[in-house]
Amino acid sequence: MNNRLRPGQILVLSYIAVGLLGSLLLMLPGASTGPTGFLQAWFTAISALTVTGLTVVPTDSHWTIYGQTVILILMQIGGLGLMVFTTIFLMILGTRIQLGQRALIAQDRNFFNVSGILRLVRNVVFLTLIIEGSGAVLMAFLTPHLWDKGLGVGVFFVIFQTVSAFNGVGLGLTGQSLEIYRLYPSLIFVYTALIFLGSLGYVVLQELLVQHRWQRMSLHTRLVLWVTGFIILIGSGFYFISEYNRLMTGLSLPNKIVESLFQAVTKTAGFTTVPVSSWSEPFVFLALMMMFIGASPGSVGGGIKTTTIGTIVLAIWAVARGRKEVVIWEREIAPESVTKAFTVAIIAFFLVSFSTLVLMVIENLPFLPVLFEVVSAMATVGLSMGITEQLSPLGQVLLTVLMFVGRIGVLSLVIFLAKQEQPRVRYLKEDILIG
Repeated sequence: MNNRLRPGQILVLSYIAVGLLGSLLLMLPGASTGPTGFLQAWFTAISALTVTGLTVVPTDSHWTIYGQTVILILMQIGGLGLMVFTTIFLMILGTRIQLGQRALIAQDRNFFNVSGILRLVRNVVFLTLIIEGSGAVLMAFLTPHLWDKGLGVGVFFVIFQTVSAFNGVGLGLTGQSLEIYRLYPSLIFVYTALIFLGSLGYVVLQELLVQHRWQRMSLHTRLVLWVTGFIILIGSGFYFISEYNRLMTGLSLPNKIVESLFQAVTKTAGFTTVPVSSWSEPFVFLALMMMFIGASPGSVGGGIKTTTIGTIVLAIWAVARGRKEVVIWEREIAPESVTKAFTVAIIAFFLVSFSTLVLMVIENLPFLPVLFEVVSAMATVGLSMGITEQLSPLGQVLLTVLMFVGRIGVLSLVIFLAKQEQPRVRYLKEDILIG
């Protein structure tokens, strides 16, 4: 490993290289049913690698089985994490994993430190295979007309859809997302469960499903579950009430409950059961906030993360009570974590604001669809109000940059751009007026 490059820089450059390779593979003559330019291939490859799911060409009709297989592999690499994927092959070959490689894995997966990192890699692979395998089997039984085009096509379909759902991508082979399955609540619930599990993060899944620490959960896991549960409760409840007699008219009560739950969970993926353009404006606004928060650290999703917003709320509550320490469940959150939480949120807010302004000027499009598109790209969600294919080449480039930043993470990007830290010098402290 080049000693002049820090782990964050190597991580960013590695994702750029894999995205470029995926683009070249998608430009090969056998990858698509028609001519494919570099920008189309680049946008699709980055969208799959960053587990976003925004598209400028139809996934089901523009790409051949070969092209869809390339997209499938990119989605799986993006979900597992490039460094985890690389480490798997090194471990299979019997190669010793060096400390630098372990640091890259820890940064790629937002893990706390390099201790126990190889055990985490094994558990990540184990959990991924178990969850995706279970999801594929359930889809095979529940998907209507799955086998009409033959066994091979059916098997490839469930594998593609399962990987896309668990990794929070939202790319599908139906041409209509999940709209054609809207009246099959059992199947929609399978997609909901896959998206939800993928959004929790491998650290949480390892603690709950591998170590079975239900009674002795870490502070991180408890905060993730509480914030995620609260967001899903608010989102599904709001959708159920606001769309009960509108978009969900004619659906059975169980179907309405499942759809409401799905709409709250799909904030980290790009699948839809009804077009986003048909949502009411109040729910679109709520969806924007849920997408901006996103998934949890170490998961397949983007956004500022659930623990970030949880920490910010707790810090504000501590200030309101006149306390300097941020405490929850008899545990104090480290001041460094509080600082990082505010840093990530503020940088993400300015990034979204600036990108929305630039895209509005470039494309001459209304504010709300552009803001929705920008947040969806930055949070690697993949939901759209239908303007992605209308964007100019410059607008598509801007979205690819946002998707890339969303997958790498704001802090990793800052580390990539930052200079080497200088020796610490302590200065005199002075108060300023705030508020």
